[in-house]
This record gives sequence, structure tokens and C-alpha cells, in this order.
Amino acid sequence: MQWEEPNVSLFTMLNKTLRSKRREPLRPWFRYLKLVLTALFKLPSLKATIWRGVQGNLTDQYDDDQVWWGFSSCTESLNVTEQFVGKSGVRTLFTIECINGKAIRAHSHYKEESEILLLPGTYFRVMGKSNPAKDLYIIHLRETPAPRLYLEPPFTSTSSDSFVTTEPATSTPTKKPISNLESLPSSAAAAAASPIKTKKYQEFAPADSKKLY
Repeated sequence: MQWEEPNVSLFTMLNKTLRSKRREPLRPWFRYLKLVLTALFKLPSLKATIWRGVQGNLTDQYDDDQVWWGFSSCTESLNVTEQFVGKSGVRTLFTIECINGKAIRAHSHYKEESEILLLPGTYFRVMGKSNPAKDLYIIHLRETPAPRLYLEPPFTSTSSDSFVTTEPATSTPTKKPISNLESLPSSAAAAAASPIKTKKYQEFAPADSKKLY
């Protein structure tokens, strides 16, 4: 999904569309999303502490609860995160307590990365922030069930093993859910109710490769 020109790769363009303020541009992706999400929802949900690294200081953006709208690549290994984001320069590490991570190592070409994928619409409570060393910032996130549905399952599940949903949190950024994948191709995505802030950053990528956050 990612190749030599990351700014025009499938991964980048899909995430850019998922993070858009508008839902209508997502319609051409519905069939692909249903295929991918059907597979991912059938994988067991992982409850673990995982890591994600980006370049730059993002602490000012994490005062309130957050929703990550794209597919978010994380890892169980702090060493892997440091390999991608580096050990110098201004950088932010996310330490994430996830409950619905999808371990895709067995399906990845880069098995040594121990990749954990977070699905679109993952909702976080900000637990804390720190600055343990010069140019190094750490944000502690805890995945919690969202107060509203942001990603509808691609099929009706009879088991609770694939995705965790419990009592909702109390507040959330406002945006329409990614839906309705079951009724393809007739369903349309609704427009977002309020703007979603974006920021360019580098995530598990070379220094000259920018992605949208």
C-alpha cells in the first residue's frame, strides 16, 4: 500500500480521504474499505500497550479527547518506533493502551516491525504528556469506546471477540461516522458536521516522506 512516491500511494491517499472534512469523496473507496475491514474485523482484537512515533512536537494538539480517522500504523516494539522516527531531533512518541488493535505481522511483508493496526474512528482519552529529554515528547493515550459510532462494522457479527465496545466516554470531537458499508453501493457518506484539524507529519517513513495527520 506504500511505495517510492508515498504522497501518491494508495495508503496515503486513502488516509487523506478518511481524514477529510467531507465524507462524499470517500464513496469511491467503499468497496475497498468493505473488503479490508471485513478481513480486519475477523482478526482478534489486541489489548496491549503499543507505540507510534512522529516527527515534531504535537503535545499542544492533545489537550482533549481525540479521534484518529485514518488507518494508524503502530508497533509493539519501542525499538522499532525509534528506528523510524530517529533518536534525535524534535519528535513525539505515543504510548497507547489499545483494546482493539489488529496484529497484522502474519500478513505483513515486514514481520520484524510487529505492526499493530488501529482502525479508522479509534477514540482516545489523553492520559498524560511529558518531556523526558530534549526534543523528545511523549503522549500517553488510552483507547476508550467512543460516545457515538464512528465506524460501522462491515458485517453483522455474532461474536464480541473481534471488536470491543463497552460503556461510552463522555465527550468527543464531532464528525459523521464512516458508514454504511453493508448497503453498498447505494449508501452515501454524509458531510462532516465540523472541521477536522490536520497536520503534516512523518510516520514510519523516511525523512523526505510526509503524510497527513
